[in-house]
Amino acid sequence: MSVHARVISLFIMTLGLSVQSLPVLAQSVQAQSVAVQATYPQRIISLSPHTTELVFAAGGGDRLIGVSAYSDYPEAAKALPIVASSQQINIETILALEPDMIIYWQQGNSAADINQLKKFGIPVYASKTGGLDDIGIQIQRLGRMLGTESIAEPVSEKYRQALAALRAKYKHNPKQDLFYQVWPTPLMTVANDPWLQQQFELCGFNNVFNDSPVPYPVINVEQVLVKQPAVIIAGSVNDAELAQWLTWQSIPAVKNGNIFRVNPDVSHRFSPRVITGITTLCEIALKAKK
Repeated sequence: MSVHARVISLFIMTLGLSVQSLPVLAQSVQAQSVAVQATYPQRIISLSPHTTELVFAAGGGDRLIGVSAYSDYPEAAKALPIVASSQQINIETILALEPDMIIYWQQGNSAADINQLKKFGIPVYASKTGGLDDIGIQIQRLGRMLGTESIAEPVSEKYRQALAALRAKYKHNPKQDLFYQVWPTPLMTVANDPWLQQQFELCGFNNVFNDSPVPYPVINVEQVLVKQPAVIIAGSVNDAELAQWLTWQSIPAVKNGNIFRVNPDVSHRFSPRVITGITTLCEIALKAKK
């Protein structure tokens, strides 16, 4: 018998085990592992793009079996079956996939659709979008729910540190009046929604429609003319959506060439990628001509 084999034999003897009992031990350990695994969701469906990103960030991306339309990040999300759009949920497809957890957007998905899914006994988890600090909290909660704390906790902490660094870096940005274009037709802006509003404030922008009674008001060009913003930014990947402003030279933002755009998938979506969106927004604030 080799020295290595003798050491192993002695180790087994100290545990009071025979060689014949090892297969039983292995089966017992495996059974315990499976039992622990079974306590956490293994077949997850995400009903919005941001919840898809959050599940991946929390370490549960490999358990996703279906997602909503426009779940395009990370790259692996693009290969998953689409089971919902922004307007409706395909309940038959969802049931056929046999999920053991559905994660949905509380403010976005239809309450009637979610109640219908609950009737089939499928556990659901609501993701409520909020402010910038809520991202870290939601990643932690998902980590606990999925049993992936070892991944979720460091990701959450990294996000918090990155957000704190941005707040420190740009706290002395110049204060400027901003008109933010969410949608060109009909013309839509954002008011007091905390997700975008906190990004504006971090970068030093004063949202000229912050006092609107609704979160996303539909407005007209004349109202923007009255506000006289120093900077215009559109959440768009298309320069043509800003072209309508070029004829309004009486607006300071137009006169000084302070018309910009940001990627809405990064800035609008409730996910850790907002760090990139905030950086872009704050750099625009520094670049804008006075």
